Amino acid sequence: MEIKDIVGLSEPLKRLIEVVSGGIGAVSKPYLIKKTADAKAYEIKVIAQAMAESQKLLTHSEYEDGKIKVISPDAQPENLPALPNRVTARLQYQELHQQQNVEAVCANAAENLAQETFVPDEKPEPEWVSRFMDISSGISTEELQHLWGKILADEIKRPGSFSLRTLDVLRNLSKKEAENFVKLGNYILRSGDKVFFIDPTAFIFTKDSGVTFLDILALKDAGLIFETNLEFSFRPVAAGGISNLFYGPLVLLFECEKDTQKLASSVGLLTKVGVELLQLITIQPDMDYVSFVGKRFHSDGIKFAWAPILQYLGDHVSYGNKTYVE
Repeated sequence: MEIKDIVGLSEPLKRLIEVVSGGIGAVSKPYLIKKTADAKAYEIKVIAQAMAESQKLLTHSEYEDGKIKVISPDAQPENLPALPNRVTARLQYQELHQQQNVEAVCANAAENLAQETFVPDEKPEPEWVSRFMDISSGISTEELQHLWGKILADEIKRPGSFSLRTLDVLRNLSKKEAENFVKLGNYILRSGDKVFFIDPTAFIFTKDSGVTFLDILALKDAGLIFETNLEFSFRPVAAGGISNLFYGPLVLLFECEKDTQKLASSVGLLTKVGVELLQLITIQPDMDYVSFVGKRFHSDGIKFAWAPILQYLGDHVSYGNKTYVE
């Protein structure tokens, strides 16, 4: 990597280039270009060069809409290249395709880092980078390239955000499982290190949430939810005390006007992998669910309210005006 490749870039983008270079070798600014004429010209140039080489081995190939088309053997003349040459051509095409996938993922990561100004001294672990690059080389769809680009950007901003196990689980998730996890994410609550959703038979399955019993079973099989439901509870609180839950951009407040006993509910608990993947979801609060949670933990002498979170201050948060719910 030459110094000209990083001059004028922000620290997060410089770190991205360093990380990617450590994973697959030298890299430069074209990795950071997304959906521009320059990026397309660069892509076509690389493909053209590869095709020029492959023409020496293949009787005929065509480039169309970002893809290389190789004429089938049945359509080839009798002077078909020898098997070793065809193997070489196939491997060359695969390498080209994998390189394009990696560059697309890195370009999405750059887009996610574009507005960042700070990067920690700590870097992603080399083994993590190697595993990530191996996986991203096989990511072909634009939607998934965006997702994996966000993972890389988040790992650069906060090294250790995603474990190797999480990468492997996400790699094997079906599109439907991923979509259902996003839907379920809109009902996830957090209290300390516990991340959970209220027993789905009590609300999620009865509302038009798009998540069914079979979907929950599939997410359990995928390793995102613990197999059995567990109990979440608020400890007894003295008069004047407040218990809270975090729900996306909201904090749910349970204000005790008199001493209260333990308040409990059956919940589905996310695994460590599920918690890490939740970072990729922007939770859209369902206000009917907010009211349901308030009733779920209702007890005589408790006033329930919600408020928008303004800022996290260590283990505490500052929040805006409260809205009380009867």
